[in-house]
Formats: sequence, C-alpha cells, structure tokens
Amino acid sequence: MTKTNRDSPQILVVDDDINIRNSLADLLATNGYIVVQAADGLEATLKMKNQNFNLIITDLNMPKKDGIKLTNEIISSGGPPVLLMTGELDNYEIKLKSLKNVMLLPKPFNPKILPALVAKILSSK
Repeated sequence: MTKTNRDSPQILVVDDDINIRNSLADLLATNGYIVVQAADGLEATLKMKNQNFNLIITDLNMPKKDGIKLTNEIISSGGPPVLLMTGELDNYEIKLKSLKNVMLLPKPFNPKILPALVAKILSSK
C-alpha cells in the first residue's frame, strides 16, 4: 500500500452511493492520494470551503445539489479540475456552462483506469 503524506494531491470524491464512494476512495488512497468524501453537492461545497482540493470527482445525479450545479459552481469560482462521472451523456454539454477544466467519465467504467486518469489530469494542470 502506498503511503500518503502532506504533499500528496487531495481529491474530493462526491457520490450519493456510499459503495461507489468507498470503492473510489480506497482505490485512490492505495495509489497515494489523500481522499475526502461527500454524499452530495451541498456537502461537497461545505468541504471545499474548508479545504483545498487538487481534483473533484463527482457523480452527475445526486440529491440536494447535483453534479452539474456543483461543477458549474467550481468552474465559476476558478476551482480545481473536475472529473464528472455519468451514465447519462445525452445533452450534458447543454447543462454545463463550459467544459473547460472538466472531463467526463462515462459509467460504467473499469475502476483500474482511474489512477492513471487522475495522474494525467493532475499532471496537465
């Protein structure tokens, strides 16, 4: 298992499905990232006020505040890159104000690709 330290990139994983959240968090932590979890966009917004993240990985459909609202909020505040996970790719581009700094990851996906994808996103910042 890879150890994390204070200098490890910090990632916020946002998904209302606790199993998905835990799986992604475990996978990323094993690859040396510091991972914080949030159950929805509202909780994510609160965590972003108190902590700086290098990347936000969020689901599209969630209660309280969905991934589109959260992503647009992050974009307008000049926040970190966003990896938006969704099984619904139809009309997503209409819902997002801008795709700058946003990458879409269609569901379902092989979790084994996630660490390489995260490393690529973080290295291109």
